[in-house]
Amino acid sequence: MNHIPSFAVLGAGNGGVATAADLTIRGFQVNLWEHPDFAASLEPIRAAGGIRLETVPGIPVQEGFAKLRRITTDIQEALRDVDAVLVVVPAFAHQRVAECCAPYLQDHQTVIISPGNFGGAIQFQNIFRQRGQAEDVVFAEAECMIYACRKTAPASVWVRRYKKGLRYAAFPACKTDRVMEIVHQIYPEAEPAANILETGLSNCNPTQHPPIIVLNAALLERTRGDFLFYNEGVTPGVIRVIEAADRERMAVGAAFQTPIRSAYEQELAWYGYQGCSGNSLYESLAGSPFYSSSKAPDSFLSRYLTEDVPFGLAPVEELGQQAGVPTPTITAIIELAQLLTRQDLRVGRRSLAALGLSRMSVAQLVNFINVGAVQGG
Repeated sequence: MNHIPSFAVLGAGNGGVATAADLTIRGFQVNLWEHPDFAASLEPIRAAGGIRLETVPGIPVQEGFAKLRRITTDIQEALRDVDAVLVVVPAFAHQRVAECCAPYLQDHQTVIISPGNFGGAIQFQNIFRQRGQAEDVVFAEAECMIYACRKTAPASVWVRRYKKGLRYAAFPACKTDRVMEIVHQIYPEAEPAANILETGLSNCNPTQHPPIIVLNAALLERTRGDFLFYNEGVTPGVIRVIEAADRERMAVGAAFQTPIRSAYEQELAWYGYQGCSGNSLYESLAGSPFYSSSKAPDSFLSRYLTEDVPFGLAPVEELGQQAGVPTPTITAIIELAQLLTRQDLRVGRRSLAALGLSRMSVAQLVNFINVGAVQGG
């Protein structure tokens, strides 16, 4: 690219506010948008004139005050004259956000969902094709959200961890190079993924968060989440369940010609520079001071189940069925999570049928992900 890109950040939750503040402090022009139903979250930011960003030593994120270019609930205003659109909302809000922005996306814009979970970029493109007017828009996704962060006040956010080497991919994969031209300007350490199967299956939160909650159900109910999620909620027995689910996730990736690294390898790759260490996943999660500030959620109805199951575990389970790969541990976790939440967590999943992929063979699906067309049988 020959100029400094500008951005629209969609979503004013923890991740969206962190993204908007960090990019603004880095010198980029940023518009922050929130859906009108959640307009109240923008009022303190407007009143403050921007966002206060706090961080910890050793990560490539600078503290300071971020004076944003626009703070708005008008999606057309947010998307006007920006190069890239960064969607930072929970997966269960993807469809709604895609429907809002599709009519106003402009030629040559890039939409990046952070994270995409499985199929986020496909869902956005499908909705865009139904409602959009532009011809040259690229949809992409990250394998996870790059910041570990939380709001400390309505107009302040604290970033405590930053993932180096986070991977991104476009749909189809043949457009990833175009996406990386923008991504590398804001996140120089980012890496291209093979395709959105790799980004979708590489988010290891779904194979960690739900097992820890399910196996700490009594403690969570009794204390309302007053314990350290990893340091106190993870034991050798819990790790055995996490690693079994993780092996199933990697086996599904292999069946779709997509090698997936383990959760332990992922932890060290993302956070090793920040002090995450250990000779096993147990040591890196339970025995590390790196997670000493990570509290448990206070309810079963947290995103650790209501998002990570329907948009993380359930798609892996369905992909396994498509490829003939058994996922008994993942299925058991889903069933227990449904009992705890009293919800059918598969109903809202991003299914293969909803994405238009259910009638494809494994080879056809992989080819579709890579080049955007179905070939062979």
